[in-house]
Amino acid sequence: MVRDLILRRRPRAVLIEGPADFNDRLGELRLGHKLPIAIYSYVSWSDGGRQGAYYPFCLYSPEWQALQAAWAVSAEVRFIDLPYALVAREDRRTHRYGDGRLRAHDYVHRLCRTLEVDDFDAAWDLLFEHDARIAPEAVCGRSAEFGEHLRAFDEDQVATYDVAREDFMAAHIRAARAEFGPDQVAVVTGSYHTPALRDLVESGSSEAPEIVWPDDLTERGLALTPYSYERLDQLAGYEAGMPSPGFYHAAWQSAEGKPVHRPLLAAVARRVRALRQPASTADLIAVEACAQSLAALRGHAQVWRRDLIDAITGALVKDELHAAHPFLAELHQVLRGDARGKLAAGSPLPPLVLDVQRRLEAADLVPARAAREVRLPLTEPEAMERSRLLHGLRVLGVPGFERLGGTDFGLREDLSELYELWRLAWAAEQDAALIESSRYGSALDEAVAARLHELAQAIHGSAARGARLLLDAVLADVLTLAGPMRERLTELIHADSSLASVSSALHDLLYLYGRDDALGTRGQAPIGEALALAFERGRWLLEVAGASGARADGADVQAVRSLRDAFEIGEQPLTLDRGEFATVLARVQADRQRPPGLRGACAGALWTLRRADPEHIRRDLQLFAEPEQLGDFLHGLFTLAREESSRDPQLLRAIDSVVSAWDEPSYLAALPSLRLAFMAFTPREKSYLAGRLFGPPEAAAEPAPLSVSVAEAEAALRFEAGLLSLAAEYGIDLTLSQP
Repeated sequence: MVRDLILRRRPRAVLIEGPADFNDRLGELRLGHKLPIAIYSYVSWSDGGRQGAYYPFCLYSPEWQALQAAWAVSAEVRFIDLPYALVAREDRRTHRYGDGRLRAHDYVHRLCRTLEVDDFDAAWDLLFEHDARIAPEAVCGRSAEFGEHLRAFDEDQVATYDVAREDFMAAHIRAARAEFGPDQVAVVTGSYHTPALRDLVESGSSEAPEIVWPDDLTERGLALTPYSYERLDQLAGYEAGMPSPGFYHAAWQSAEGKPVHRPLLAAVARRVRALRQPASTADLIAVEACAQSLAALRGHAQVWRRDLIDAITGALVKDELHAAHPFLAELHQVLRGDARGKLAAGSPLPPLVLDVQRRLEAADLVPARAAREVRLPLTEPEAMERSRLLHGLRVLGVPGFERLGGTDFGLREDLSELYELWRLAWAAEQDAALIESSRYGSALDEAVAARLHELAQAIHGSAARGARLLLDAVLADVLTLAGPMRERLTELIHADSSLASVSSALHDLLYLYGRDDALGTRGQAPIGEALALAFERGRWLLEVAGASGARADGADVQAVRSLRDAFEIGEQPLTLDRGEFATVLARVQADRQRPPGLRGACAGALWTLRRADPEHIRRDLQLFAEPEQLGDFLHGLFTLAREESSRDPQLLRAIDSVVSAWDEPSYLAALPSLRLAFMAFTPREKSYLAGRLFGPPEAAAEPAPLSVSVAEAEAALRFEAGLLSLAAEYGIDLTLSQP
């Protein structure tokens, strides 16, 4: 109706609610794009913040049809809405044509009750969409009345950014009316603005409005980008305010007099039958009869979207109804549609897109429709450069670049071979993701650094997550551009009250500063500063760790290990204080309120730092002679002082003395934690320890391999102990004599 009204009235100017700063580029919309597409507007602020928003167009968008009709009658076309940069701070909507805010409006709720419909979409369809016999003038009248009621309910609560937008649009309308004549201007805007615009155009200057950019605006940009019906669908959560875009696309394309719903019903039937779900001819007849009846009861001129949904639900869903029911899933997929836009060849692209395309071509990493795998040996400089490029795209969230495996620089469990395996494949959202990432910068390195900084700003109180982002910066080779991100990591370390989180950050920073031979960060001063700060924070948090006496978990033991390792690497270059660190360890180790595992870890750390007497550690074993304590203490001790423990035969005999004094139930109760403690040793070391107890190492026989799992052996021992105990109660001696 918008199109037909313009074609019939043939105005000299058509003004459309769209970003006015795109007016000098309107010709780009005539390049033969495949819809849906969108104008993407992005801004950067002096405080480092970045925002972006979309003005999407699909085939049946009134804004798009107004453009086509205006060009058909050779009318002047202008967008008249405030540029996004002037409303972004206050109006956070990223879909500029979305109407999500209206769905919760009091007037809409009352209107739905009066019309006896479920929601805003059903009310809008009833008033405006499904009856093609309504004259365009009548639709305009209904739209104006709808907007008047919305404004009446808002009274003085209209948002300040809406007031500013309406003042700006009204100034454009007055200027166009003065230029072309009052009866020669068609205006296409949302009905919410219509009442205010009608009042505002009657008085005021006829000069075209000026755009005054905010002082804290550092960058802004506009670009066309591909879009998709998935992103338009409100069920996908994109603020679209448009349910089932595929349905309305079918309605737009349907021939006059032809039912809209039947091709869609046929598509649903084909999809559910392909899933081997029952959908017989009789079922489809039932759906058709139900849909026609519902449309008649609801006063619809033809079967419409809600009628079809309810008919399929009522006639085909014969079991318990749930959101993931296959019929409903396929129905919503059909009603959503699968259209994906594509920009016409020659469309202007943001500098970031051109930079990435150039770099992908130079590195032979351009994705094709047929997926391929790329293996990168990271010991080769060329492969390392390709890896950094791919990690940059990963950080930006560009689809089609998937890391399948290789060296994990986060876990660092196996660094014997440094390589990565990537999967490259063309993805429909690839171009759109790159265009939308343009708000971060004009070049890939700059954009990745800005994106990492934005992610870091979203982290609250987690030094571990901040350090992992720093690792991403290193992998993408943007460390030199990530100064603000390092500052944010400093803030996160200061604010983090979790010893486990700080020690995790320490673990990552320690690798980058002291052990990295692949990424080029060994000894870098900025990372050293962060490492020293994390060490001091972790040392302070260790003072209060486990003060409640609760059993320590593995994270506490690993935290002590990370602190000890960081001290050993950074003592000289970072001037860390050995005396202060040893004092803290000694206080925690001597505190009887701390859990045994933590005390054992501190004892082990002191031992490796040559600040503990092994005789004192052997004596302390008596403090943990209880079965529920010894394994935890040894786990902490062995984790921190594995080599020292294995070379001290007196310690091993002291452990044997404590364990030998237990009865069978006590031993079985302690067995899981003892097993965990001795997992710190390799099989060769365990064999050596056994030799130290039962004979010289060279005489120690290799233990026979179990024919069952360790868990099964433990269960058998528990059963045997229970059986012996029960037999003893009845005076039966089941003790087996030794051969």
